[in-house]
Amino acid sequence: MDHISLTPGTPRDACLLRALRDLFSARGADDIRAASLALDACRTRFGCHRAMRGAPPCAPPGVDSIDAPGHWRDTEYAFNRLFVGPMAVPAPPYASAWLETEPRLMGESTMDVRNLYHALGYAVPDEGATPDDHLSFELDAALALLTLREAADTVPSSSAPEPSPSSLAADAQEAWRWLVAEHMGAWVPRFVQHALSQPDVPPAIARALAMLLCWQEDAATACAHRHTPEATAKASAPSL
Repeated sequence: MDHISLTPGTPRDACLLRALRDLFSARGADDIRAASLALDACRTRFGCHRAMRGAPPCAPPGVDSIDAPGHWRDTEYAFNRLFVGPMAVPAPPYASAWLETEPRLMGESTMDVRNLYHALGYAVPDEGATPDDHLSFELDAALALLTLREAADTVPSSSAPEPSPSSLAADAQEAWRWLVAEHMGAWVPRFVQHALSQPDVPPAIARALAMLLCWQEDAATACAHRHTPEATAKASAPSL
């Protein structure tokens, strides 16, 4: 999807989501390095949210002490081995690989997130050939909803069964809850845990995975505090 311009308001989440999106969409060592340094900059600027609450930090502090081309090429090889291929990968970054009864791409879960993207006015490149539920696309959608949630806090929710475009902001909180708590919550933890269980995961990738999991879990917890159990029982992507 085209990257989305954010308005101010949630700089910590925006910083994390942007860097995580860029890392998991990386095309080479330079992209991985840039996204990894951006994640470290987020942590330096905002600190670890969990550590500030007295809980264990999401990931060990610090940046890669070796900043040389060979180091990042090795990280790229590991990144491709884990997530890209060309051989079968142990941790595919696609929701459908973890959510379908028979793991496959372009399943029902893919259509759910595609519907959400369309409601936001976006589409993935080469729609129909590119799986819509790649982690980087879902993080990009979360970035879009991050902005709309702020407007949702000041706009009454629509009571219409099919919300009109003018009620987009009012329904953004529910769309956010579905995406980050229900949909991503059903597969991101398993994806992260499986990736981290693989041998020889470089520190930069391990930190990114840990920060992804912390963000998703914290966002889901915040959603749970805002919604009753009845409000979180929907099984498909909401229309915006």
